[in-house]
Amino acid sequence: MRLGETVAWLRPGLLAVVLSGLATAGRATSVDDAVSLYRHRRYEEARAILEPLAASHPSDAAAAYYLGMTYLREGGRTSLDSARTWIGRAVTLAPGNPGYLADYAGVCLLLADRDTSFSLALEGRDAMSRAIAADPSNLEACEGLMRFYATAPWPLCSPAKALSLAAQIGRVNPKRGIAAYLAIAAAFEKDGRKEDASSAKQAAQALARDPPP
Repeated sequence: MRLGETVAWLRPGLLAVVLSGLATAGRATSVDDAVSLYRHRRYEEARAILEPLAASHPSDAAAAYYLGMTYLREGGRTSLDSARTWIGRAVTLAPGNPGYLADYAGVCLLLADRDTSFSLALEGRDAMSRAIAADPSNLEACEGLMRFYATAPWPLCSPAKALSLAAQIGRVNPKRGIAAYLAIAAAFEKDGRKEDASSAKQAAQALARDPPP
């Protein structure tokens, strides 16, 4: 039976449902489609796909993650809170995914700064640590945790851990390692930690002179 013949015997309400379904079938509805839109910075279109997908597939970690990242990139008054909710769900569903952990940590640390929250700072720190443990080559996570230890207020700060992370970065990528040392040196100087700043600068110079093979 052709579509025109089928339409003739459908009730008006049922006809609307069928035509709506046909139109929906022609639109992008998969996570892959949404990810493509997200990567092209078409966040509103990506969100329109991801919101119903995440709601109807609550065990889909990728849908939850990219929905959270879409909220984050779109910005707005509640963007950080929404991002934390959905990326946090992705972390719960895929606790060993270093990318999810690192982005969740970053959102928690932004919220900690916004709300002056000690508990969120700890949550972000611990998530970033887990991301690095899952993938030690994740230099962005190393840099994020390094900045945390270099700039966090007492008792969360740790110049020694910041320097150790800069060294870890330098072993993988000497150029980024030098930049990391200089970044924390500037942070230490800003806080009046002259001895720690000097140590970071000396480490940067040593790495520049003798980079690892």
